[in-house]
Amino acid sequence: MKKVLVLCVDRDDDLGRKAKIMAPVIGREKNLKAAERLALIDPEDSDVNCMFSAIATHDKLDNAEIATICGDIKVGLASDKKISEQLDTVIEKIKPDSVILVSDGAEDEYILPIIESRIKVDSIRRVVIKQSKTLEGFYYLIKRLMEDEKLQKKFMLPIAIVFLIWGFAALLGSPSIAFSLILIALGFYLLYRVMHLEGAFSKIGKEVAAGLKSGRLTIFSVLIALFIIIISIISTSRVLSQPSSGKILEFINGIIWWFIVAILFIPLGRFVDAYFKERKVLWHYVIIPFSLIAFGLIFSASLEIIIEILKENSMNMIVAQIVSFSFITKMVGAVLVAFIGTVLYHIVEDIYKAKE
Repeated sequence: MKKVLVLCVDRDDDLGRKAKIMAPVIGREKNLKAAERLALIDPEDSDVNCMFSAIATHDKLDNAEIATICGDIKVGLASDKKISEQLDTVIEKIKPDSVILVSDGAEDEYILPIIESRIKVDSIRRVVIKQSKTLEGFYYLIKRLMEDEKLQKKFMLPIAIVFLIWGFAALLGSPSIAFSLILIALGFYLLYRVMHLEGAFSKIGKEVAAGLKSGRLTIFSVLIALFIIIISIISTSRVLSQPSSGKILEFINGIIWWFIVAILFIPLGRFVDAYFKERKVLWHYVIIPFSLIAFGLIFSASLEIIIEILKENSMNMIVAQIVSFSFITKMVGAVLVAFIGTVLYHIVEDIYKAKE
């Protein structure tokens, strides 16, 4: 008779954070004690119902074992990595033939591919908690949103952003702008959630803190680059108000060199930091300014031609623009700059590779 593993998944580690129980929890008695302990600490937690449901499912089977695995409060890569490691431990110890997954919602089922890559899944049992639909139930839901840290970030944070933007816009006498700002803020928030940028922003925050403590120039060069980009967008935005068919391209053409200058500050800061902090010469950075300048010349010249086409000028005007001194100079200049950069790169490469 094949052996079945009844697997309960706590992706955000409520069991560890609240009940202080280390996962994986293997065996009926240990799972029952863990569920009772979590129920006494937080009887409203959905993972309590999930664990009791897993125990009930286990008791209905003849040859079965039960285990609970937990992730991390930072649901995502860190959480799924812990779950993968614990799942490997459980499978190695129990050696089941298949799994029945017991979940308290769709969020836990994101790890289904992780489980299926290791063992056959016979069934998925989703535990749904019945809630009252009365006004009292609605009050209870709001109360849970205010108290639960995970739900706060998902639901209360965007509501707080909306209220703050609307309030500040009203104080400044511009409530009409509030709607646009709210859409922009919520758009960024949704992008942040959908793209799972929590880890990236956390890493950036740590890098910024470490950079400020150690006096890294990279942090300040990035800030300078951001300020240059913001100033260029604001100063060139008046082009968008002009009645022109190619105003967007004119706007891009107006900010392209500002962006190139801003981007150049970032590798410059990294180059200086590497030289003074690590005693290391980033010789491959030497080609970056040449590549950016060549790209800017070609891009700018091409945009000017496209703008002329959009203005519905005659073919003679377009041909005259193509053979103009400005266009030819930019194209030839781009080729020369790229050639000089490539030659210089290979010279520096030979010097520093020989030293390494």
